[in-house]
Amino acid sequence: MSYRRKRNDIKSEINIVPFLDVLLVLLLIFMATAPVISQSVEVNLPEDKHSQSVSNEDKTPVILQVADVGLYKLKIDGNFVQGSSGQEDLGEQEVIAYAGEAFQKDPNTLFLVAAEKNIPYEEVIKGIVLLKDAGIKNAGLMTQGK
Repeated sequence: MSYRRKRNDIKSEINIVPFLDVLLVLLLIFMATAPVISQSVEVNLPEDKHSQSVSNEDKTPVILQVADVGLYKLKIDGNFVQGSSGQEDLGEQEVIAYAGEAFQKDPNTLFLVAAEKNIPYEEVIKGIVLLKDAGIKNAGLMTQGK
């Protein structure tokens, strides 16, 4: 007695090929978009409650102000340095040159990095790296006390 299936019988097997196709497409989409999405963490930086004023025997510190992405202002002896374009905004190489020159004149000069709250933290770190490239080993961060 042979068992033959009729065409009207319901097929009870699950066809998983379309399901696997959808899963593979989703996997490809996630793999392609993962590097594009930048990972960021919301950081609420602390305010300075116990501010210490830094005194360096009446010497005015050299202040590197991060003005915008890739733009800096350098304040030496209380005056902003004019760049090659005649403006106060300096590029990275100009910051390295002027800061290195100020450090060569007096190695005991205090260097500080200042930035507004809306400047990305990465730009502040770039400012510190620029001072390091100029030969300055110690640089501080300016904060606004309460």
